[in-house]
Amino acid sequence: MAFEHYLDTTKPNPMRAKLLSVAAVMAVSGTFSMVMFMWVAGKMSIARVDPPTIDFIIVQMTAEEPPPPPPPPPPPAGGEMEEEEVEEEDVPEEDEPLEEIVQPDDKPKEIPDEKKGSGAKAPGIPGGVPGGVPGGVPGGVPGGIPGGVPGGASISTKPAASKTVTKKPLQAVMAQSVYSPDPDQKKLQQTKAARFDKRDGTNKTSFCVDTKGKVVDVKTKTKFPGDPQVDKIIADTIKKWRFKPFIVGGKPVKTCTERTFKIKFK
Repeated sequence: MAFEHYLDTTKPNPMRAKLLSVAAVMAVSGTFSMVMFMWVAGKMSIARVDPPTIDFIIVQMTAEEPPPPPPPPPPPAGGEMEEEEVEEEDVPEEDEPLEEIVQPDDKPKEIPDEKKGSGAKAPGIPGGVPGGVPGGVPGGVPGGIPGGVPGGASISTKPAASKTVTKKPLQAVMAQSVYSPDPDQKKLQQTKAARFDKRDGTNKTSFCVDTKGKVVDVKTKTKFPGDPQVDKIIADTIKKWRFKPFIVGGKPVKTCTERTFKIKFK
């Protein structure tokens, strides 16, 4: 039994041989790598250099300064400067003389006679009137119409006289009143002046009464302050008034007057 155990323990193990071979290769490779690393490190080592001295720095700074600029060119001679100055001087432009405009003398020396240019004078008509119209009838009236009846009346060209308009006091006009109510208080209370301002005011309105007794030409002379609606209500009220026509010389005439309304709001 002891011999068999010895044989088993001394029997070569192929796996172990492989492991030993691999370990040997790795050991050799590692050693070679370390040697090569040390050799490369030795080659790459940089020797320590001392810092530069002050003299070296000054020399380097002096060498780096740019060279001074070249000197300016010498000024030109005095004669040349004078010539240049003369050339640069501005010569004032001379004003061109204005040409005198002469109007051509095309006017005739003698004015032609109108009588000569108009031809021969028409022969007068027996019995005609000085200033008459050619082609008129003998015995016509000055101012008549050509082709009219001999002895007829002349037609006046003056405008017809305008209709007379009389202005009377308010009392005289209101005495002829047929229908003249006061402004509607309900409408006045709805205005801005009655609802918000509540300020008293005056309105003066002019109007005329025509030949038929109707009110025309209603105009506001003095406006109610702050509210034109009040003026409109008063004007509409006056337009509804009616009067008897005013008779002058047996004929009705147009009469005008003014009335002042004092409006008060409580």
